[in-house]
Amino acid sequence: MKPLEDAIDSVHLLDDLAGKDTVLTRLSPLSKLASVFCFLLTLSSLGQRDLAGVLVLLLYLPVLYRLGRIPWRQPLRQLRPVWLMVGSIGAVNLFWSQGASLQVGPVAVPAGLAALLILLLKATGCVLAAYLLLATTTLESLACALQKLPIPQILVVSLLLTWRYLVLLLQEGSRMATAYRLRAPESRGIPWKISGSLLGLLLLRSLDRAQLVYESMKLRGFQGRFPEEKNTGSLRSSLALMAGTMGWCLLCHLFL
Repeated sequence: MKPLEDAIDSVHLLDDLAGKDTVLTRLSPLSKLASVFCFLLTLSSLGQRDLAGVLVLLLYLPVLYRLGRIPWRQPLRQLRPVWLMVGSIGAVNLFWSQGASLQVGPVAVPAGLAALLILLLKATGCVLAAYLLLATTTLESLACALQKLPIPQILVVSLLLTWRYLVLLLQEGSRMATAYRLRAPESRGIPWKISGSLLGLLLLRSLDRAQLVYESMKLRGFQGRFPEEKNTGSLRSSLALMAGTMGWCLLCHLFL
């Protein structure tokens, strides 16, 4: 099925982007993680009347996307369901939010519409920032960075294995959908009466694949902790990224 194939392509695209040699991929994973965390913390702290601050804060993302040579098409496609969900929830503000209109330059924005726009912009910033981190840092490097923080090791291992298990699950689902389509070419989809048995079979097949992956990790010497990376990027460039992010966030939070 096309949705499964698109999901698998999206995961592989993130791995390919993180493997490129760009300005951001050469930086320390810990500095990128701290920068994204600082950006998200500032974005969430802005209030319902800080429309100008949210807009100016989001201008930082195109600069980083340009430095990382990340195409915009795929992350914008990921925003569609987020916009739909957040928009349907935030539409209540159009009827219930009371207050004076928000003045943005020469334009007066009603309070309800401003609250809805801020919710949509915040959701957009969260998705784009998370995509930026995954597109410039491999999950193995991110796991090594998380090990340096006071985070339980079991959570770090679970994060990496969940990501890899998700890929296996999508691949097995694509194979089963292709096999069913070849056996029933006239069918427009999988009928509900056999979907339960196919889901059970999908779980069993993906568990077998996951067990093979775990055994391969054990044979390669995995003992519950990821080896530290020797090349952690330029310290000066990493500090420049963190300083630039913190400075921009302070500017948007305090002065706008």
